[in-house]
Amino acid sequence: MKKIVIIIFAAGLFASCQPQSKENNNQSEQDQEKQPTSIDMTQYPELLQKALEAHGGLDTWKSYAALSYDISWANKDGSENHLTNLYNRKVLIDRDSVKIGFDGDQVWVSPDLASFGNGSPRFYHNLYFYFFGIPYLLADPGINYEDQGIKTIQGKDYRALKVSYNEGVGDSDEDLYIALFNPESYKLEVLLYTVTYFSGEKSESYNALKYPDWKNVGGLLLPTTIKGHKYAADTLGDLRYEVSFSNISLDVEAPSETLFQIPENAEIDSLKSE
Repeated sequence: MKKIVIIIFAAGLFASCQPQSKENNNQSEQDQEKQPTSIDMTQYPELLQKALEAHGGLDTWKSYAALSYDISWANKDGSENHLTNLYNRKVLIDRDSVKIGFDGDQVWVSPDLASFGNGSPRFYHNLYFYFFGIPYLLADPGINYEDQGIKTIQGKDYRALKVSYNEGVGDSDEDLYIALFNPESYKLEVLLYTVTYFSGEKSESYNALKYPDWKNVGGLLLPTTIKGHKYAADTLGDLRYEVSFSNISLDVEAPSETLFQIPENAEIDSLKSE
């Protein structure tokens, strides 16, 4: 699906994940003002409909134009701010003296690629946004669904929804996800995911994310913590990393387009195939 990661975290996540939002990233400012006022929820499977409702509603999600949050890690120092235009999925990440941006076409790093550290900025730029924005992002265009009924992991039952992507959707259209919802509340508790950005080959070898904490922000349930685990044989393994989200804010006004424009001194991180 889409691509993304960073320094110390890169070593863990590169073997684990990377989606990118699956919508057209090249909408004009006029298009941004034409978001739907009503949504035909029947286009989504019943399980996803219930999950979206439990998390605040897809209509509420689509009423916002901007999302911002700070990220910090349990296993390394520092933090960074992520700003996303929810209409066109343009991104700005501000980390100390380094900025990573997505202008709708290219991922750039300022002052240069070397300042990013290890890993691929393109893989990284919307990695957290995708994990943060599920289940809402499961309603993006170009997605295929498979209701897998009850899936049991370590003796606990979940309602399982498998997701795949149409060809050409995002940077990693071979990625697979299985969202595991509480069968009573329909809140997301575990997300299984594959990483195909680097190989380009579909795989059923999953990693796992746990969602232990949710916070109501502007009528939406949004995660304050995600925990990455090893996963095999329907078992969550060792904790690999833990990420915290703070200063979460939503805005009905879209951020200025100038924020995402490529600075003069920036370098571009091309697609892996280029």
